[in-house]
Amino acid sequence: MIKVFLVDDEIAIRENLRNSFPWEEEGFQLVGEAPDGEMALPMIRDLETDVLLTDIRMPFMDGIRLCEEVQRTMPWVERIILSGYDDFSYAQRAISLGVREYLLKPVTSQELRQALNRVRQQIEEKRHDRERLSDLSRRVSSGNQFLRDKLLASLFTDEGDLADDDALLRQMRSLGVNLTAGCYAVIDISFDAEGEERTACRAALNGIAEVSGGCVFVCSAPHGARALVLGDSHADTEERAYSFAESAIHLPELIPQQQLLLTIGETVDDFHAIRKSMRSARHIRHLQRAGGQKGRRIAGVNEILSDPMSLSETELSPLYERLQQTSEEDVEAILTEYTATMDPSLALGYLRVAALLAAQRMIHEAGGNPREVLQEDEVTEALRTEGEAGFHCLAELLRKAMKFRDDSGSGRGSSAVSIARAFLSAHFSDPNLMLQDVADTVHLSQSHFSTLFSQETGLTFTRYLTALRIGKAKELLTTTQLRTSQIAFDVGYNDAHYFSYLFKKTTGLTPSEFRRGSGEEENQP
Repeated sequence: MIKVFLVDDEIAIRENLRNSFPWEEEGFQLVGEAPDGEMALPMIRDLETDVLLTDIRMPFMDGIRLCEEVQRTMPWVERIILSGYDDFSYAQRAISLGVREYLLKPVTSQELRQALNRVRQQIEEKRHDRERLSDLSRRVSSGNQFLRDKLLASLFTDEGDLADDDALLRQMRSLGVNLTAGCYAVIDISFDAEGEERTACRAALNGIAEVSGGCVFVCSAPHGARALVLGDSHADTEERAYSFAESAIHLPELIPQQQLLLTIGETVDDFHAIRKSMRSARHIRHLQRAGGQKGRRIAGVNEILSDPMSLSETELSPLYERLQQTSEEDVEAILTEYTATMDPSLALGYLRVAALLAAQRMIHEAGGNPREVLQEDEVTEALRTEGEAGFHCLAELLRKAMKFRDDSGSGRGSSAVSIARAFLSAHFSDPNLMLQDVADTVHLSQSHFSTLFSQETGLTFTRYLTALRIGKAKELLTTTQLRTSQIAFDVGYNDAHYFSYLFKKTTGLTPSEFRRGSGEEENQP
């Protein structure tokens, strides 16, 4: 049954079309209707519509704008334009948007039937093509498609050099793919499907990439897929990335995936920096999963600022905890210390995510909205600026968040728990650290401090300290090549076996499995 959605601001016309046309008899289902495009758009998505039947002249969002949005986010939906005006300019605009049917009011049942049947044929042909593509994907084991997939996947490894990347560009060009662009962004696509269902999901993603006009290319990944987005500028690339992600999340093949996560990495302006975008997309995926985010969602670095977090819902951020009892003047020194043990090629990318999370939590806990406190252009500059200048931009964002915290009256303060958290952030790596040490620091008895601490943080002292240590261990596993035994020692455990036991109990993975999962060999994020 082909699902049709009707949009017209004249209720008499909607009633006439709804009641006079034999929808069910003709093999169609009228699944919904709306008086304007703005109201219709989310309903079209939710009702898994096949055909949009829309008027041109409507308030708020007219039919042309609605068709533009549908083409951008749901390109598989066929569109039929209704118009009471025999206006050639409307017809031209409709044709440029890929609208194949343009009917003048009043529309007879015969005209509507013929238009719907032509559209039905187009839908069935596309479904057949999609099935054929899915079948082809299952059978392909060699040839250009296979080679393109492998070459693209090689861009998303942590290792690579200029010569390898230049050779890849030439190889892709020989296969008819031009990857030269002004800017690039990587989308990490994670879903749970297995076997033929996973193949069908990847084929569907390839299908919408194919209609992007050479702006998006998809390849497989162990946890799902990845997409490379090409654009002329930062704004253009970001727009294309979010448009592709919005289309992907509404693909019929991906609708059944209840744990579908699309994370968009930072935009880079050099082909050789694509791995940087990949790493930031991957960091966001790990943070979303570690933070307990479930369901179907799209997330970029900017979305971190929209997600409220609490101590009981995610692992503790060592950077955030370190900033609890410090002044604005000390921020850069703390950031330098924070990244001292990290691989320099990974440090700034990881710091971007950690700093934004720390700023976001700081503002949330002070009762503010991060998107109101931190200006969009400031965040964008911090995400795009490289080297030492980028480091200073992140420091400035944190200073702004700390100023808001202090001005709100919920700043550093002198509460026993605030002092204790700052003490723990500075001394958690001491293997001999005990509850008594922290209680003595804040001049309280162990029992009094323990009760006060758990009531305010939602965590017992032991759980808090373990989470802080495991959080730091995750950073070191992701950003260094240190041995597990050394990381265990660096975060406060003399016994590497006990550390591994706690790490698996906390995360569900051994340290080595987590490290592989931070790279390209994970079976599941």
